[in-house]
Amino acid sequence: MYIGDKYKDIFISAVLTMHNEELFLNQCIETTLEQDHENFEFVIVDDGSTDKSCEIVESYQDNRIKLYRNHQDYIKSLNLGISKASGKYIAHIDADDVMHRSRFTEQIHYMEEHSNVDISGAFMESFGRFSINYTVPTENLRIISDLLWAVQIFHPVMMFRTSSLMSHHMKKQLYNPQCPLCEDYDLLISSALKGFSFGNIPKKLVHYRLSEKQVTYAKAKQVKYYMLQVRRKYYDYIVSSLLNYKQKDYSPAIQLLSNKYVRKEISKNDYLKEISNLYYQYLTEVR
Repeated sequence: MYIGDKYKDIFISAVLTMHNEELFLNQCIETTLEQDHENFEFVIVDDGSTDKSCEIVESYQDNRIKLYRNHQDYIKSLNLGISKASGKYIAHIDADDVMHRSRFTEQIHYMEEHSNVDISGAFMESFGRFSINYTVPTENLRIISDLLWAVQIFHPVMMFRTSSLMSHHMKKQLYNPQCPLCEDYDLLISSALKGFSFGNIPKKLVHYRLSEKQVTYAKAKQVKYYMLQVRRKYYDYIVSSLLNYKQKDYSPAIQLLSNKYVRKEISKNDYLKEISNLYYQYLTEVR
């Protein structure tokens, strides 16, 4: 389907936070400035870089770029970028990724055509260390239920409806400083608990760079620790919701899965997926 210029007048914000990204920054900035949707501001927050990242940003003569500097504190820098955004939608950008030229156009069209969606995403493909196709559910209730076992909207391609953030008093502090290293997962869980709606576009709109420099690899144990804390909060909420709704139906099912997990008949991931399936069944009944 050709989207064309239907929504070309909609003003959005692209937000990028960087720390010592001089190796790949040019490519990221250029794929942002070359988007076929041109009506945007490019908010860049420097998170205490000691390399030439700021010099690279300042070398671009484009009045859409707005550079802010912050002492190194990644969560504060992320929140600063969101707080400075003034567009109808806010597109998150990772400083070492490469975007498809139509990313903004595709997501703006999706958000306009799905006025109930508060946060959207899309598929991705990786490059660098490995070549992987990243796909996720596209339907809201499936996204909400499957958040129990994994991130279901990829941070490098997230787009936020600004009015939704403002109505929930989230625009000044979107990311939780108590959850470093898994701030995107915590954001999605917190948003789901607030009643947000989600959606994913079944197209690959970002080329996601995989490198050993990434926090996911460099601090894998710490990432896992914080992920478990966030997941526990969501797990408790889901089980409580199921039991309060129909204890006589859901309690035996949960107990059966727990017994299988204890006996090592199913893996932890399979256990979580089965719990998420029960939650999906619940959501389809109550919504």
